[in-house]
Amino acid sequence: MNNKNDLKWTAVILLVTSAIFFGMGFLFPLLQTGYGIGPITLRTEYIYLGTSFRYFFDHGEIFIGLLLLFFTIIFPALKYIFLLMTLLGHSFPRHHYISTILEIINKWAMLDVFVVAVLILNMKFDTTIIVSKLESGTTLFAVSVLLLMTSSFFTRKWLARPPAMNK
Repeated sequence: MNNKNDLKWTAVILLVTSAIFFGMGFLFPLLQTGYGIGPITLRTEYIYLGTSFRYFFDHGEIFIGLLLLFFTIIFPALKYIFLLMTLLGHSFPRHHYISTILEIINKWAMLDVFVVAVLILNMKFDTTIIVSKLESGTTLFAVSVLLLMTSSFFTRKWLARPPAMNK
């Protein structure tokens, strides 16, 4: 990518694609659980991203529920808004400060917490009688996280590139 404008449009395309995958991650189930004996399934239930943190709230695990809610829904939404506004050329008061905070949080965020939460749910549900299986929503959400991180990388490169390098 020789042109600064190419970096910007690559970041925009990655950001929009990530947002689409993020939205699809809400529409498709993360996990399928069911009761059964051997190969016979008696009852099946699907767990979605929006209901995954509610599971923890319903079972008194408020801290884990809030952590999951923040790092899988609230923080990504803020990051999408911030990156889009940055790529559109809008600047916030203390823009660099906000960008630094988002990057620090990003290092500890989304994918790690999401994977841990899915594993916790999977381990809690997977027994001889209760069976669980990962569904397409898990993959869609993971892809959205990776694309968002890549878009953020290209945005940083775009911002750091001097205007003289445009040619």
